[in-house]
Amino acid sequence: MIRGHLHRLTQTVLDFVLREGAEASGIATRETLEGGPPSVDLQYVLPGARSAVSFAVPLDHDLIEPYLAKQERRAHELDNIRVNAVASGIALHLAAYLDQQGHASVPIAANNVYRNDTPGGSLDMFPDISLRYLAVVSGVGRFGLSGNIISDRYGASVILGGVVTTVDLEPTAPLPAHEGYCDRCRICQAAC
Repeated sequence: MIRGHLHRLTQTVLDFVLREGAEASGIATRETLEGGPPSVDLQYVLPGARSAVSFAVPLDHDLIEPYLAKQERRAHELDNIRVNAVASGIALHLAAYLDQQGHASVPIAANNVYRNDTPGGSLDMFPDISLRYLAVVSGVGRFGLSGNIISDRYGASVILGGVVTTVDLEPTAPLPAHEGYCDRCRICQAAC
């Protein structure tokens, strides 16, 4: 594939998910994921996969505090369901677009999809592809103390999505570690 076309397609893909509602997007490749855990093996879900698009969709921040304070639970729960559906829908739309461009692609569901080939099957909750690792490697966010992804703009109030594809997209850089949002204050542990 010609370098200029690859660059344009990479930018198109990154912009695509932002226009559909994501707040951040990035790309990881087999090379940038090398040495990671088994859950970053892109070929597990798509033989011949070369790249993964990662993105974060924000939750409604105003609904979280009343939820944690046990004042209003249902509104945040419904928002969480809605944003998971939006993230999965964005992945489905992007995978269809890439397929139409001649690049086999698989959307990664935002939640509740686990491998069956582990000792406990899906009960082990081992993801097909770790959206968290994709997000960190591609610069969508950082790991917080809680293990959740923290984005610069929305903190941990995001739902992750992704697409695995056979096209060799250009990788985006991880966020600088020294600029991390998480200062290990442990408020997340107190809230739990």
